[in-house]
Amino acid sequence: MIDHRLTRRLRAAVALAASITLAACAHAPATSEPPALHLADAERFARLMGPGSPPTATELQAAYLAPASEGVAIFTPNRIVSAENLAAAVRAIPADYRKAIDLCLPVARQMQGETSRLMARVGRELGQAQPAPAYAVIGAGNSGGTADARGLVLGLEVICQSADSAEAARQILRDFVAHEMTHVYQARANVAERETDLLHQSLVEGFADLVMERALDGTPPLTGAERSRHGLANEAALWREFKADVDAGRTDTEWLYRQKMSKPGRPPDMGYWIGKRICEAYLAQAADKPAAMRTLLELRDARAILAASGYAQRFAGAARP
Repeated sequence: MIDHRLTRRLRAAVALAASITLAACAHAPATSEPPALHLADAERFARLMGPGSPPTATELQAAYLAPASEGVAIFTPNRIVSAENLAAAVRAIPADYRKAIDLCLPVARQMQGETSRLMARVGRELGQAQPAPAYAVIGAGNSGGTADARGLVLGLEVICQSADSAEAARQILRDFVAHEMTHVYQARANVAERETDLLHQSLVEGFADLVMERALDGTPPLTGAERSRHGLANEAALWREFKADVDAGRTDTEWLYRQKMSKPGRPPDMGYWIGKRICEAYLAQAADKPAAMRTLLELRDARAILAASGYAQRFAGAARP
């Protein structure tokens, strides 16, 4: 399961549920278009929230959790936890919940067709004929989203925190759906979460960012833009530092799942960007692009992918500052 908590990145990254046979072509047409983002849970919560006092645990259990979709069921362990935990979160940060209801939920309603097309595009990029569902739910303020083989779930009250306009909310939703939907297909391909393996985990996230950018088809992603600017300006130095941490087997680095800049002037989570660059290099050198996409999706051997990509060789003769 790809579990992207607020403390890891306002986005994301994870309980495996199933696997599927991978299609032969990365651009094979889907047999059916996936459903749009399911909003029934968020709509039900919005009715409960109303203009008055926040709902009680009893009200949340009876009217929100009990009749909930599979999306809430996926989101409950370790996130919502219980009606009591959810009620406490709503009391603690009511403004975040009202913002999700007033700003981001209306935007999600308006972009149902766009969301459906984007989900289908991700499936085509990955050669996946079996659609995956996506749910927008309200959680306990601690997770922007999670993805496993059953589908994608977005915590609307968390991903809405950084939106200051309807257009920003729209772009955040686009980015999250495209990135996190890739994690669904990674889970279906039995990709393991290895948070103690910096290279492997950077390719997990970097590949999801690569697919996101391809699925957005020229629309600049809001998430990751600052990383890209910094990375292109400092790529050789970043690679040397990243490689040193990989070679040393360091697990306490700040390349992934951090909210704050690790160093002055450096955006957090630069491992996402380096992972994406390795995936891009691997794809560029491959004669068989669909096969290369399958290899990146399945991620059986991160070090073999790095070696075949030729990415590290770009910096072999780079002078140190």
